[in-house]
Amino acid sequence: NNVPSRLWLKNDIPVHISCGQSHSAFVTEQGRLFVFGNNNRGQLGLQTKGPVNKPTCVKVLKGERAQFVACGTDHTLVSTSQGEIFAAGGNSDGQLGLGHCNDSVSFRRLHPFCDYAPIKLLSAGGHTSAALTGNNDIPLFIHLLAIHDSYIAYRNYVFTKYSCK
Repeated sequence: NNVPSRLWLKNDIPVHISCGQSHSAFVTEQGRLFVFGNNNRGQLGLQTKGPVNKPTCVKVLKGERAQFVACGTDHTLVSTSQGEIFAAGGNSDGQLGLGHCNDSVSFRRLHPFCDYAPIKLLSAGGHTSAALTGNNDIPLFIHLLAIHDSYIAYRNYVFTKYSCK
């Protein structure tokens, strides 16, 4: 099924895209999140498992305006224009940042981001996740949600013009 095909998005265009090992996701100009590909660990966040061959809008996030998406090996992160981060998929090393190692087939809100500065960038590696926050008035923060090798961590690094704390 690896044949390119067309997708029609009426009055909406993709503005951000990310690819994991076997799944992909994109965010549209109107803030909708579309996902497709392998879903054996629930990384598409569609409340079920099993492959999805065509881009599918994530209904669970209805009411949220997606801004960025990041796909890891078998997990997905999405940030919203309201500054929230949601995560779904494989979580064997705590890469979802939920404080445990259970997979999630639905997007779960990460509570630590409620009071932080705007999210500038979202990133997901094999079994790691990170977010960069900040603006002109607030120093940049890197929030490491999880580090590989079964070490669940949540760490903040503050970057100012001259130093890293």
